[in-house]
Amino acid sequence: MRVQNIQRYFKHLHEDEDGLEALQVVMIVAIAAIVLIAIMTLGQEVYDWLREKWNQLKGEDIG
Repeated sequence: MRVQNIQRYFKHLHEDEDGLEALQVVMIVAIAAIVLIAIMTLGQEVYDWLREKWNQLKGEDIG
């Protein structure tokens, strides 16, 4: 019965313009939070890797 109440609530939100707008805002905030967490956890590792690769490229004669 609890799942039916949740489904009914989201169906009502989806049919309602204000509810749809609120749902879109929540989804955007959730995606932004996921991206922010990924940057915070992997950011330094990615930066170090890119710096290492850049230094390797600078050291090689490509021409």
